[in-house]
Amino acid sequence: MNILFVIAASLFAAPLFFLVSKFKKNAAYVAYAAFQIFIFVYVFFWGGNGASYEVVGITGRLNFNFSMTPVNWFFASIVMLIISMTAVFMLPLKKSPVKVFLLSLVTSGAIGAVFSADFLTLMIFWEISTWASLILIIQDKEKSTGEAIKYAAIAAVGSYSMLFAIFYMESRLGTVEFSSVALKIESQPIGVQLTIFIALAVMVLAKMGTFPLHTWLRGSHSSAPDEFSPILSGGLTKLGGFLLFTMTIVFPSFKVFGKLPLFNGIPIVNYGFALLGGISIVVGTVMAIRMEDAKELIAFSTVSNSGYIVLALAIGGTYATAGGMMHILNHAMASAAMFMAIAAVAYRTKTTKMHEMGGLIMKMPVTFAVYLVAIISVAGIPPTSGFVSKWLIYQQLVQDGLPFLAFAAFFGSIGSFMYVFKPLAGIFLGQLKPEHEKVREAPLIMLAPMAFLTFLTVFWGVFPSNAIRSINRITESVGGGTVDVTFSRIVALTGEWDSVLVTTAFAIGFVISLLIFMRAKKARQVDLLDNYTGGDFLYTAELYHFSYRMYRPFDRLFEKWPSMENWLSSTSEKIKELGALFKAVFFNRNPQVYIALTVIVLLGAFWWLR
Repeated sequence: MNILFVIAASLFAAPLFFLVSKFKKNAAYVAYAAFQIFIFVYVFFWGGNGASYEVVGITGRLNFNFSMTPVNWFFASIVMLIISMTAVFMLPLKKSPVKVFLLSLVTSGAIGAVFSADFLTLMIFWEISTWASLILIIQDKEKSTGEAIKYAAIAAVGSYSMLFAIFYMESRLGTVEFSSVALKIESQPIGVQLTIFIALAVMVLAKMGTFPLHTWLRGSHSSAPDEFSPILSGGLTKLGGFLLFTMTIVFPSFKVFGKLPLFNGIPIVNYGFALLGGISIVVGTVMAIRMEDAKELIAFSTVSNSGYIVLALAIGGTYATAGGMMHILNHAMASAAMFMAIAAVAYRTKTTKMHEMGGLIMKMPVTFAVYLVAIISVAGIPPTSGFVSKWLIYQQLVQDGLPFLAFAAFFGSIGSFMYVFKPLAGIFLGQLKPEHEKVREAPLIMLAPMAFLTFLTVFWGVFPSNAIRSINRITESVGGGTVDVTFSRIVALTGEWDSVLVTTAFAIGFVISLLIFMRAKKARQVDLLDNYTGGDFLYTAELYHFSYRMYRPFDRLFEKWPSMENWLSSTSEKIKELGALFKAVFFNRNPQVYIALTVIVLLGAFWWLR
């Protein structure tokens, strides 16, 4: 496969789509969608045939290095799957030349990042997608500038940390290529190893939206255009997973830090990193339960699920590595499908506030089904791919005897039932609002990519061996272990998982429940206001809706807990006050103040030099 062709074509296509959209917006968006599908098909079917390596020379020592290994193929396929499906989904939505240009740049940066073979190439293309994303976030909402600044600030923390790591690796190791660093880092002093690992870890936490650098996700998703959120959550955060896999499995960190103290067989550095993943699971779950906006809720769901990926790849091991990689695939599809479902609802109702809707299951049944399957996968329920990834991670946690991390993972799974049910009840169930009587299902062109992601989620849940074998090829290529799989079974420490058998049992149970439902006495449908509570007749639809602050008793348990967002807001206010002080002292409009300060400084300098 010609890697440079894909990257160059993607880069040159961005200004071309912009020019076409100046004259024909619809044509430009259709061409953009077709091009993304072409790249996805090209990468998926012709990219996994074998490893290749290509270099673009810049100067004697500065080159762009790209590779096509099983790892690159895996992440490129996932990222392009999400981008291509979103490109089709957005066709009926609001169009502008700037949007199609920025979306093309996001794709170019993402493709270059996942095909990179060294840290400098990774960072340059990563920054292309980051800055294009930053401008996209402020496209639709006037009050999103503050959230964009927050996104840029957290991104800068990660970028400067990685830039430091690149310079440090070049000075101490003489290389920034993944394979060369992996060979040389093991012989370095522990201080050098820790410096490189921690600097790269900061970038991972910032880009994946993992605690404590998760604060950008909520505002960025709520402010971003509805059609961009699936890419931001399902695609771009997985670039952090690519770097995470490189620094934990390719290096590998287990071997690098093997001489340090161990915790249940895990190096203390890896365990500390996994601990941040566990905290992220808990924080993301709790905050998702407390949200009232559907996009903000899914954003915190991303925080939680990114924690699973960090936890799994940090503790390593055959099952955790396979589970972490499977969860990257699973969450990419599930989060993209959830954001698409909410975007489809917003397209018809013009809101993402859950308490402002209700009863849309009869008006938008396909969208409801897509959201239902996606949340089942996020919660880790068979027969979806989400169960497979979490089951493998649990196997490793049990094998290694890690009670706190196991509690965090279990808490996230149980808590996910609460937060995913909130949009289900608030948006689709309950009674229909009078203003939504004429709402119709989303256009077919929007439903098609949503249905395709839903199909893949179920397919890889019923037949996970297909995905696990691809992951086995990845772990084999970096010297790791493989998971024993057959057509429908996965063999692990505590037993076997036969997906076809379990799916059959679920199907039988569903048929029995359906028969009981069909034979039972039917409820009588009434108008929303044809009801009363405690003897008082309801006179407004809003009083009947129960989704607002649905989990208020649970919410009260955590409302006084320390919050990273509140701490950062408080810190920013203190910095503003300090800036106002400096402005008053050093940028006073009265010139006499500047003259007096200059004279004092000069006199002090002369006195000191004397």
